[in-house]
Amino acid sequence: METLLSYKFKVCVSFDKRQVFLIMTRINYIDNMKAMGITLVVLGHAVWLNEDVYTLIYSFHMPLFFFLSGYLASSKREVKQSLIKLFQRLILPFTFFFLISYLFWLPLNILGDGQASKMQWFDPLSRLVTSKADSFHINGVLWFFPCLIVISLAQIVFFSALKPIYSFVITSGVLVLMLLSNELISERWFWSIDSAVIGMFFYQLGVLVKRVNLLSYAVFNNEFKTYLILLFTIPIFCYLALLNGRVDIRELKFGVFPLLFPLIACLGIFILFLISKKLKPRPIFQWLAISSIVIFPLHLIVFRFLHKIEVKIIPNIWYLFDFLPYLNTCIAICCLVFVFRFLKSKTPRLIGL
Repeated sequence: METLLSYKFKVCVSFDKRQVFLIMTRINYIDNMKAMGITLVVLGHAVWLNEDVYTLIYSFHMPLFFFLSGYLASSKREVKQSLIKLFQRLILPFTFFFLISYLFWLPLNILGDGQASKMQWFDPLSRLVTSKADSFHINGVLWFFPCLIVISLAQIVFFSALKPIYSFVITSGVLVLMLLSNELISERWFWSIDSAVIGMFFYQLGVLVKRVNLLSYAVFNNEFKTYLILLFTIPIFCYLALLNGRVDIRELKFGVFPLLFPLIACLGIFILFLISKKLKPRPIFQWLAISSIVIFPLHLIVFRFLHKIEVKIIPNIWYLFDFLPYLNTCIAICCLVFVFRFLKSKTPRLIGL
């Protein structure tokens, strides 16, 4: 997945051996943004989460990953090579994680457990072909993959030939039209194209921000100014996000005031960036960032088992259930970091590495 490639490359020359080689250094604030972003994604899917916390997370967490995908996208227009990378880093992992999700879902379907029993065993396989954003009942987060595949394909074929500012203007106009008319959509589009139209705006914003080098402005390195900006923007973000209400790109729901959604999402991304700049490089952030390719598509499976166990063994005491979303988030992330390490060593290509 493109959001994993948080690296800068330096070309070095060894005159003794007459060799040219690359030194790979991580972009620390990107690692920090991805680490916090994936933690918020997992927390946002936890059962019993406070409604206000849920609203704040959903107001910007998926736009964040579209933004990072655009920010880390290659600026070179090499169509053939880009299509190969698209297959390796997105299409193959999407297929792999879908099959994993299907294999975990299938026993529930056979045993007749809840929603799974309402579908024929072959129904999810047909949904893989259409890949509508609202059709991944076996694992709801999988919608992000076809959505990002469509966005990346549009970038390779069309937008990479334009200047980033033109691409941003075009996607901004399309976004406004989509926000104003999304209630008229009666049938969801194949391959999550309807959600991809929304995600493309944030993707192109990432491309533009990277091209103008906006995140490297000196003001963001000034500690006093950074804290001052955070003190001003965080209350505004919280107020606007709670005012607008529930947002969900997968379901094409953008709150009470849809046109506020892009502003709120951009504000959330900006706040997370400022916080990330202030955090020092930590191995745990790097591991979370790298492991996000596995944490993202598989955490709902872990939650499914945790939820079934907890409702049976934990007494119905309200303060325990208020605490569980945060505990379950930590458990799911820790488990999946180990799963990532296993898959990385055994089948790295299947997870896009």
